[in-house]
Amino acid sequence: MFTLKLDKIPEEGLDLKWEEERASLLTYLEDLSKIDFDFETPLQSEVSIKKVGRSVFITGKVQTTLQLQCVRCLKEFSYPLSTTFELPLHPLKEAPSEEETELGSEEMESSFFEGGEIHLSEIACEQIFLEIPYQPLCQDECKGLCPICGKDLNLSSCKCAKEELISGFSGLKKLKLD
Repeated sequence: MFTLKLDKIPEEGLDLKWEEERASLLTYLEDLSKIDFDFETPLQSEVSIKKVGRSVFITGKVQTTLQLQCVRCLKEFSYPLSTTFELPLHPLKEAPSEEETELGSEEMESSFFEGGEIHLSEIACEQIFLEIPYQPLCQDECKGLCPICGKDLNLSSCKCAKEELISGFSGLKKLKLD
């Protein structure tokens, strides 16, 4: 994991580039709940870091290729991903300590650090997680699997009888309003 001590950031700022292999990222992935993807290529990251007072502002770019599973046909496919980000980081001791606090838009877009160091690998991984589609598709026109026989409808059609879906609200069509 790539971390940076705050006292190593010069007054003019710092530009960093690094690459992490899948094996080094597994430690971070194991800490998260079961995530259904894998890194196909190394995670490439580049950031510009500037200190402003006790806060740190990071702008950067991350890119990799992920191995995802299509939600319709269940095939694994490659998903190239590249994104840029801006992230303000503030010391954790400056975070509101009340149990219930209304957060403004600035607080919602901020993160916090503690212990005098920033975990850049975690920040890069978080940016990747934010870009993974909620329902990944191998292609926009993916036809999925036949619900009866399980055949991949992208490869060929099947001979299963297609039942017309009858909605529980279909009886409402018969009603007329006066």
